[in-house]
Amino acid sequence: MIPAPGLPLPATLPGVPRRRVRRRFGWGSAVDLAVMTVCAVALGAGALAFGSRILAYEAYVVRTGSMAPTIPAGSVVIVEPVPPLALKEGDILSYRRPASPPITVTHRIVFLRVNDDPYNPAPLIRTQGDANGVPDPWQIELYGVAWRAVFWVPWLGYGYDAARHPAGQVGLVGVPGALLGGWAALAAVRGATAWRQRRRVAGTRAR
Repeated sequence: MIPAPGLPLPATLPGVPRRRVRRRFGWGSAVDLAVMTVCAVALGAGALAFGSRILAYEAYVVRTGSMAPTIPAGSVVIVEPVPPLALKEGDILSYRRPASPPITVTHRIVFLRVNDDPYNPAPLIRTQGDANGVPDPWQIELYGVAWRAVFWVPWLGYGYDAARHPAGQVGLVGVPGALLGGWAALAAVRGATAWRQRRRVAGTRAR
């Protein structure tokens, strides 16, 4: 039966089975997303930890919120070696804190001038965290190599810390491996279920 002109079409035509509308996002899609996210974080952290050993860059974990919101706590900052005289105000610099050398500070340059030594010029620098109200209480004079931030990855620092220790490396391999194995098994079960449903529908239509 064809509807008269101007009348709305029916939801289904007589004799034609209603087509099932598949949900675009369900628990299965959520599992897929979770597995892919965990694996991506593990691979990214491992790649950064391994790459910093063989390539000309360093990676540091930002452990405080002094550079928020630009660089939140828990981020990994990738820094490149540059000549100190190539630095300028506004650059983000990673360096050893003068009063506590084992601690690495990653702050923005807010003041820079070159010293007066014509034979060994070097920049005199003051830094400040974006979230701090005042500059850092020290001035540094840089010689040799400076480490300037190139980019940063929020929240990856926790995985990067783990990737630098043997136990963490095992976890970064084992956990994603277990998740991928479970994800593959789940995908197989879902595929088998979908196949049985298609067979059932086909058998119903054949009758």
